[in-house]
Amino acid sequence: MNNAHIIPLFVIIPLFSAFLISFIGKFVRRVFVDIISSLSCFLLLILSFFGLAALSGCPNSALVYKVGGWAAPFGVCLVLDGLSSFMLVTVNLVAFFVSVYSIGYMEKYTDKPKFYTLFMLMLTGMNGLVVTGDLFNLFVFLEIASISSYALVAFGTEAEELEASFKYTVMGSVASSFIFVGIAFLYGFTSTLNMADMARILSTKPNLWLVPFVSVLFLMGFGLKAALVPFHAWLPDAHPSARKRH
Repeated sequence: MNNAHIIPLFVIIPLFSAFLISFIGKFVRRVFVDIISSLSCFLLLILSFFGLAALSGCPNSALVYKVGGWAAPFGVCLVLDGLSSFMLVTVNLVAFFVSVYSIGYMEKYTDKPKFYTLFMLMLTGMNGLVVTGDLFNLFVFLEIASISSYALVAFGTEAEELEASFKYTVMGSVASSFIFVGIAFLYGFTSTLNMADMARILSTKPNLWLVPFVSVLFLMGFGLKAALVPFHAWLPDAHPSARKRH
């Protein structure tokens, strides 16, 4: 079996789990949604270690999965290299611990299946961000993770949490705008969204203003998303509200 076929599973498993939990959550005992979430995160963690082991012998190599068999730059490609495999291990290890901790922590809430649905959707976006090979799907996965996190911040529906979620949503939307404009400029200059193909074109057809300008847009956009100083205004409200549940 080609090891590249494990790459789409990092998106398929949490996405399928999110829809499964949302469909059956109201009709089964809450313990089943705990099992589905924890089992999905554990399976993703095992796949992450498998991907890391597959690349350990060849640090400069990468696994590429062509969605639908279409090659880049016309098709969508998912890429697993040394950095992305390490990031997958990090993301899914934390996600597994969160899912296990949530078994008891979320018992006080009546909408536990909704929490797991949002959590698995956020995990879908984060895993997709790591393995995507083109800027369009990077933006799509980023928005999936962001919208899910906005809802998770407001999950308790108290006034403080709703205010924090609103501030987080506004700042996140501004950040998404910066990122989208940066992607649009890159696409307009290179006529491709595949990151590897884009890097090749930029190296052979340099532009004095494009890369610095887009770098500033990405710095502001991803800086706001990651709450890097001085783009961290939303962080003091959002994270304590997401953590503090009564």
